[in-house]
Amino acid sequence: MAAQAHGFGAMETPVQALTSGALALGVYPETLLPLLALGLWLGFCGGVRRSALAILAGLGAGVLLAPFAPEALAMLSLMCGTLVAAGVALAGPRLPTQSAQPVAALTITFAISSLLHGQGFDSLPVGFVAGVMGAALLAVVAPSALAGALLRGGAAWRPLSVRIAASWLTAILVLVIAFSLRPV
Repeated sequence: MAAQAHGFGAMETPVQALTSGALALGVYPETLLPLLALGLWLGFCGGVRRSALAILAGLGAGVLLAPFAPEALAMLSLMCGTLVAAGVALAGPRLPTQSAQPVAALTITFAISSLLHGQGFDSLPVGFVAGVMGAALLAVVAPSALAGALLRGGAAWRPLSVRIAASWLTAILVLVIAFSLRPV
């Protein structure tokens, strides 16, 4: 069975394309949830700044691999997000800092490729892809900044609160995987 590409609504103007791209992230959990988990991971590993190059490489690789990506990549993206969120929940402050770059590149590549799977390089407006990339960056930067702000300070509850958020995110990802695997 050939991979079916997502349908992304009307994109008649550049603004509609940009908006559609940004909103597409919220519609597909296989894209948004792993990126939120990655943001929490990066919060424990020194923030987005340390992994900026890996994040940009993941965005580029995701767009470049999307035309060749099978539909099953959505499940792989969800599983990757589950592992990332579970890693934050279980290890928290003990996460190795050097793991941030490969985790960021891989997670973003899977997430973007799963969103844009089956779309040829000429099938989507540049504004749409820019909207996807901007929203993906926001989905990583916002939780990373929030986690980083919570982790500053000496109170013991601060890292615990980020780990609790990661455990809830892990549970949500597992539920999404379970609902994705159930027969229709």
